[in-house]
Amino acid sequence: MEETNEEVQENTEETATEVAKPKRTPQEEYDYHKGRTERLAKKLGIKDKVELVKNTQTDKPSELDYGQLALLRTEGIKGSGEVALFKEIMAETGKGVLEVLDSNYFKSRLTDFRGTQESLNAIPKGKGRSGQTGATDIDISIAKYKEDGTLPSDFKARIAVVKALEAEEKSGGMFEGPSVVGRR
Repeated sequence: MEETNEEVQENTEETATEVAKPKRTPQEEYDYHKGRTERLAKKLGIKDKVELVKNTQTDKPSELDYGQLALLRTEGIKGSGEVALFKEIMAETGKGVLEVLDSNYFKSRLTDFRGTQESLNAIPKGKGRSGQTGATDIDISIAKYKEDGTLPSDFKARIAVVKALEAEEKSGGMFEGPSVVGRR
């Protein structure tokens, strides 16, 4: 039997059409193998081992890989707070990285987050900054005593007012007395 050139070409064309099957995405491939594993485990009666395989998966949809983090950096999303906001919205909506980046919902939440962070960063922190203290009941009672001479009716408040007035009298005389410079 002699093979002619036409027969060889015919055989190569058949193999080329067999290879042209559409490729599965990695997620489709994973789902396919997962389904086969579950069917085989059910057939063999080993449910516990399949559940163990399910629990030991390391794929976390909320975790971003380095490529996605790099994409976020190029889009101007920096800092742990902004990335956490991105992950939160991605988990809420169930959308992919690009869909979340393009969504108006994410953009509005990001501008709100940045606005609150900006206002929080505008307030100085540290030892050099003292906060304003509001007027306490004792301060009000002291002012009332100085104005019309009445002490509060509450016993504890009255004691606190008297002690505060005594402390004020002791420290108040620092610059009083005869002048060293004299009158001019």
